[in-house]
Amino acid sequence: MSPDDDRQLGDRAGQLRRGTAWLLLTAALGGLGAGIALGQGLLVAGGLILAGVSGHLLAPDGGRPTHPR
Repeated sequence: MSPDDDRQLGDRAGQLRRGTAWLLLTAALGGLGAGIALGQGLLVAGGLILAGVSGHLLAPDGGRPTHPR
């Protein structure tokens, strides 16, 4: 089973993906805030990267690329 195969999980796959995205967004905001408060560029960069990943997962299409047919 590949990570993109949602047949066995059914409707729960979307819920798991959304939960993971919100968890990543929380971690991103925490890292970003800590990086700004401590003046650490690496924490700021990590927070921005995690925010981008979580935004991609929270996109209406679920973060899946669309393929033209």
